[in-house]
Amino acid sequence: MQILEIEAEPEGIAVQLSKTAVVIIDMQRDFLEPGGFGESLGNDVSLLSAAIQPCQSLLEAARQADMLIIHTREVSTCPICLMRIKPK
Repeated sequence: MQILEIEAEPEGIAVQLSKTAVVIIDMQRDFLEPGGFGESLGNDVSLLSAAIQPCQSLLEAARQADMLIIHTREVSTCPICLMRIKPK
């Protein structure tokens, strides 16, 4: 049973790697890049690219530790977004 101590605020935590999953939520181009859904909501997406490298590092470490990794994907039904979808 491998336990990892993680420094965090307001206090550190201990996780048992075999019973812990990494969940990545909404790391999609549509949320992170100019011209996407996030920007259409009025969000300043220029600040979000700073989150990519830490997520990549976390995923690499989680894969090496053979942890469960879960990615979510939102499919938007926002009218503005649907107007941008072009039929193939």
